Amino acid sequence: MRPNYRERAWLLQWQTVSLNELAALSGLTKVELHELVDYGVLTPANQEESQWAFSTDCMLRVRKACRLRDELELDTHAMALAFMLLERIEVLEARVSELHAQIPRQPA
Repeated sequence: MRPNYRERAWLLQWQTVSLNELAALSGLTKVELHELVDYGVLTPANQEESQWAFSTDCMLRVRKACRLRDELELDTHAMALAFMLLERIEVLEARVSELHAQIPRQPA
């Protein structure tokens, strides 16, 4: 579920997207996006709810959440929970890799 280089390069061209743009680009409804904000999956760049703007890294998070919804047929609450667990797994895997790299190699 990692974005490729082209996705990142394209997204760097944008500074922020509105709630309407995020809904149109992602396929999620505004209600689902509001719920993802409520659950902490998304964080608006500004806190003024009437004119939320999202950084482009949110687009990658929304696309991941959308895939979770579509592939696993999850409601928004379950989608948010799965998203947070997947992120936690990524953090733990990175930490295990760091620790593994610190283990001295045994001569063969």
